Amino acid sequence: MVQLRIMHDDPDKVREVAELLLPLMRASGLMHVGDETELPNRRGEGLRLVVEVTPAGPPVRVRADAGDASASSPPRRSPRPGLSPGSRALPPARTRLDPGP
Repeated sequence: MVQLRIMHDDPDKVREVAELLLPLMRASGLMHVGDETELPNRRGEGLRLVVEVTPAGPPVRVRADAGDASASSPPRRSPRPGLSPGSRALPPARTRLDPGP
């Protein structure tokens, strides 16, 4: 994962730069820019703004043809007779052992 971090002792400067930079990066079409996360600075005052970036690959063309209905597999049978599809039977009840007096 590639991350871009904008850090400064002044949180307002971090937000100001992010408001200018992130829309430009998103509009470029050259990369995918994730959601930004604000984290407190590890040392003292300030702010870290972290965002994940990945290169945008070339567009991929996908083609899907309608399948032949006669070539599809027959519907699946219920695993146990008498059960409707999507339901299942409860396991058999366990008997409790009487601990005695």
